[in-house]
Amino acid sequence: MADTNLTLVQETYGAFGRGDIPAVLGAFTADIEWNVPAVLPHGAKARGPEEVGRFFEVLASTWENFDLQLDDFVASGDRVCAIGSAHGTLRGKHTGYGFVHAWTVRDGALARLDEYVDPEPELYAG
Repeated sequence: MADTNLTLVQETYGAFGRGDIPAVLGAFTADIEWNVPAVLPHGAKARGPEEVGRFFEVLASTWENFDLQLDDFVASGDRVCAIGSAHGTLRGKHTGYGFVHAWTVRDGALARLDEYVDPEPELYAG
């Protein structure tokens, strides 16, 4: 099961990398819980694909050239963690942050995201 869940998460990141947000949203349960810390300029709590879709709109309007670098994945049971970093241009300055995305998979779909971050100092300047 962990292998199937890992493949689901990796394919969802692949869709995000291609800019295929409808495919990303299609990987979610109807009641997905989305938790991105408020320290990030796009931080939000959302529930359901529609609210998460609005999160992606905010992300796109906040950052220029936003990109994820995925360094590793760890899967166990219904949990998959993606470890990496995000980079882009924010308020005219190139910056980024390290992250761990902790996913919960339920019935073959992504049911929860909890993001943990290590932001660069520029992210704290409002």
